[in-house]
Amino acid sequence: VIKDIATRYRHSFTLTDKTATQMAREIRKIYNDPNCPLSWPKVLIVDKGTEYMGECRDLFLRHGMRIQYAKSKRSMAIAEQDHQEFEKHVFFRQDAMDLYLPLTDRSREWVVSLHINDDKYNDSLTKLIHISSNEAVKKSLEGKKIFADPTVKHKRPIGYDEPLLLSDVKVRHLLEPGELEGWRKRATDCNWSPEIFLIESFSRKNNQPVLYKLHNSQPPYTMYSGNLLILDTLIPNHIEIYIIPEL
Repeated sequence: VIKDIATRYRHSFTLTDKTATQMAREIRKIYNDPNCPLSWPKVLIVDKGTEYMGECRDLFLRHGMRIQYAKSKRSMAIAEQDHQEFEKHVFFRQDAMDLYLPLTDRSREWVVSLHINDDKYNDSLTKLIHISSNEAVKKSLEGKKIFADPTVKHKRPIGYDEPLLLSDVKVRHLLEPGELEGWRKRATDCNWSPEIFLIESFSRKNNQPVLYKLHNSQPPYTMYSGNLLILDTLIPNHIEIYIIPEL
């Protein structure tokens, strides 16, 4: 799924295999199609799959694109949600059609439904931008700006009203599932990083939480304050011991 963040325009395609050559061929076909309103983007957010390496990566760099690799599935939630919705509605019909076929055959009806589903989605009203994706594409081609509502309604000050963390504040960051031990998350895994970091820099935008970059973190982490555990206010400078006499 290729998803334009500004207009929410979606274009889905199928792959016969997950090689970089096949991925590069399909992406080149989509962006070179004169009937497709998508143009080569400046920034591309992808996961760390091998299909985006090699020839596919060379294709992106030739068109002057900056590749941003997502650290988790949450970073690509706008595309992952489309995957889940498509599977929810299409695979029921595909499984029903498989019941009428021999055991050696499989229905490929979902390939046809892929583009039909895209057309319905792009013509439907998008809640955050208050217009359909096709209307948003027309506005962007006319040079008009598209404004979107925030996806999360925060109950605390954000943006320029949010109080900043000082650079000497010691923090731990929230771990992704299975990040520390590898494989999948277990009940005994830590929730917070064992290392302690300092704030290196921050990025502030209007109506968005402040993003903090952690000093000497590998790989480089950029998180908002909700995913940081501030230690200065939790760890006392000294420990007082009270001895209760026996009765």
